[in-house]
Amino acid sequence: MRLRTILGGLAAGAAMMAVAGATLAQDARSVWDGVYTTAQAARGEAAYAQNCGFCHGANLAGTGEAKPLAGPEFLSSWNGLTMGDLFERTRTTMPLERPGTLGREAYADILAYVLKSNGFPAGEVELDRRTEMLAAVRIDAFRPSAALTGTASPAAATAAVAPNSQPNPYATDLGFFKPPAGRTLGSSSGVAIDSRGHIWIADRCGANSCAGSSLDPILEFDAQGRFVQGFGAGMFLFPHGMTVDSKDRIWVTDQQSKDGKGAQVFAFDRTGKVVMTLGKPGGGVAGPDTFAEPTAVLVTKDGTIFVADGHSNGKGPARIVKFDAGGRFLKTWGERGPGPGQLEVPHTLGMDSKGRLFVGDRWNDRIQIYDQEGRLLDSWTQFSRPSGLYIDRNDVLYVADSESRTPQGYGHHPGWARGIRVGSARDGVVTAFIPDTESNPDKTATSGAEGIWADPQGVIYGAQVLQKGVARYVRKP
Repeated sequence: MRLRTILGGLAAGAAMMAVAGATLAQDARSVWDGVYTTAQAARGEAAYAQNCGFCHGANLAGTGEAKPLAGPEFLSSWNGLTMGDLFERTRTTMPLERPGTLGREAYADILAYVLKSNGFPAGEVELDRRTEMLAAVRIDAFRPSAALTGTASPAAATAAVAPNSQPNPYATDLGFFKPPAGRTLGSSSGVAIDSRGHIWIADRCGANSCAGSSLDPILEFDAQGRFVQGFGAGMFLFPHGMTVDSKDRIWVTDQQSKDGKGAQVFAFDRTGKVVMTLGKPGGGVAGPDTFAEPTAVLVTKDGTIFVADGHSNGKGPARIVKFDAGGRFLKTWGERGPGPGQLEVPHTLGMDSKGRLFVGDRWNDRIQIYDQEGRLLDSWTQFSRPSGLYIDRNDVLYVADSESRTPQGYGHHPGWARGIRVGSARDGVVTAFIPDTESNPDKTATSGAEGIWADPQGVIYGAQVLQKGVARYVRKP
């Protein structure tokens, strides 16, 4: 049986009960405060399957005219309203042929399942079935700043108020890597480390482009910085994002495209043999098997592949593309914009121990956190304007800001200095800040580390575009 639960009402929701938002009690809560229980969401899942799944889909993604009940579109539509608004919309429009017939408890259970599906945490008390009580529960697409880091929120608040104030416990080494005779390292935004501790660099052929170059862009160095090998000559226009997966395959994106070349993602084994290619050469457009501007790639332990696509602010795609381990297209999500779940230049990817996908939403000066199906879970701004990010096995989060500037225009992010911020992917607290060495960053579009990785001992490697090469950062004794 069809229902209209949030159908066209999703778009109309913002205008539907605007007055209700003004009646919130002084002890108003947020959906981030644990306003339902796990058991209630389980009952709601069963009720949803029986009454709602036909229209809105088994995964709440929407079918046909029925809008999604989970993910960015849903969150964007209801952000700022209340659970009372959502409850009344649901109760008075569903099921389609018999609205209001499920009983208040069933409607509350279904909404508990909707909250769980959107990543909101469970608590100890069930979601109320009374509209007047639900009117005191605010729907926040993003975790409110007071609850952003849980018990550690004062530290996150400090990061926002004084974003460049954290200590710098690192010493910088700019001469660690020893390229082969006659080779000078060029610009780079990609660096990664394999299981042997060898460091891989995606070098732009000694310059800031590999177009027309016969040099190898993929360079391997041992743990002491000694050159081992290079490969990939003639394959790339503009090496950009880089990762090493659990099988020690080296993945590199070619962000630009021209004359039937570029806009692809390549995976190599250690010898330089191509073991997988995603996209079509010179694609330049966003499709299930083509990229416009692939900026970053990430591979999970089970082989699932995520690619960030979109490097130009104001035009082209801004999306995440998901593939299975064999390179088969699974899904894509994301649209251009500054709203919840929207993206503008998704520039870098990382994954924490919980399997949450961190997306460096560079032009929006934030990290957006998704589950692996594209549901928005959180949004963090305390790590500044992310060009690169890496999360280690202990959930230490390393974020490189190579663009923040005070003047209006490109990189405008006043009050935030360029550099590397180190913190926690678990609670969002920033604990260290390594300032960029550029003396006048307001005069340049980029400087300092753009790509970033860290070894198991916490040694950081930052791939630089303006200063060229890769810097090494080691904790001071």
